[in-house]
Amino acid sequence: MICLFGVGESGDKGVYPVRLWRWPLLVRRVCVLVDLTNRCTPAILSAEEPVSDESHQGKDPTILREQAYADDTQLDIRRRTHQLYTVEPVDLGRWTLERLPWRGDERVLDVGCGPGDLLCAMARHNDRWSLLAGSDFSAGMAAEAAQSAAGLPVRVLVADAQANPFPDGWFDVVMARHMLYHVPDIDRAVAEAARVLRPGGTFLATTNGAHTMPEYFAIREQAARRFPAMTKPDFVTHRFCLENGEAFLEPYFVRVESHFLPGLLRFPTAQPFIDYFASSRALTMPPGHTEAEWQAVLDFVRAEAEAIVERQGRIEVTKITGAIVGVKGD
Repeated sequence: MICLFGVGESGDKGVYPVRLWRWPLLVRRVCVLVDLTNRCTPAILSAEEPVSDESHQGKDPTILREQAYADDTQLDIRRRTHQLYTVEPVDLGRWTLERLPWRGDERVLDVGCGPGDLLCAMARHNDRWSLLAGSDFSAGMAAEAAQSAAGLPVRVLVADAQANPFPDGWFDVVMARHMLYHVPDIDRAVAEAARVLRPGGTFLATTNGAHTMPEYFAIREQAARRFPAMTKPDFVTHRFCLENGEAFLEPYFVRVESHFLPGLLRFPTAQPFIDYFASSRALTMPPGHTEAEWQAVLDFVRAEAEAIVERQGRIEVTKITGAIVGVKGD
């Protein structure tokens, strides 16, 4: 038996002891046990490792799990911003899946699945999948994914990308979408993805370009220089980006290929730009900061954004995202 997320008969979402479907009982690690109130007994490796004072918040497991990605609220703001304000928008989920040739009956694992939106869309589109599984190290995110997947053949569990609780060679496809730059040990996470893939299986990672959204980060840097309470921007996404991502995959995959998707955000007013900035508060301000400090930062960003709109009639932010695909050797 293993504790996995599901929805109870009363509609409560949480973790229940259920059979491991038809997965072999040689699963190596159970990662987190969570009760219905989402109180965690962490056993994920990243949570046990000490985090130094110099560690950036973008890879601090406690901040990521308990604040930045405690649930889908702030992530959804950023996702909707890209949907609403991208010029000639592209469905990123569809675009991502189109990087691979699909049979339609694969076993798929989405590592860092968040609220489970892509897995749920896959389940609705096709009922022939052998397995759709999602893992996230945030109990709150996993709970939301389980709720979204109610009635669908999608399985969700709390797990660490650095210690996948699955046997070797179990999946045809493993995805890690816009999350590897948050993992403390990226190489270990990629190695784990390769381990649970069958020979010939495919790893699909999405991330940003190193120079994405320069107009946004210029204001972010101005604010950091003005307000000592802000964390120094060190661009955590640079840890795993389109420019260096292939180097992480090449030791484990016989063929690696990158795909690029440029885009443009166009904000007609300052408010959606400010909302986007505010959604990253947990990654922008240090623990223990005051509301007054945060409000001062927001007021500065608002003034800068409104000045740009006054001069130019809009705010434009160029962006580059994409996918890196690795194929495991036979």
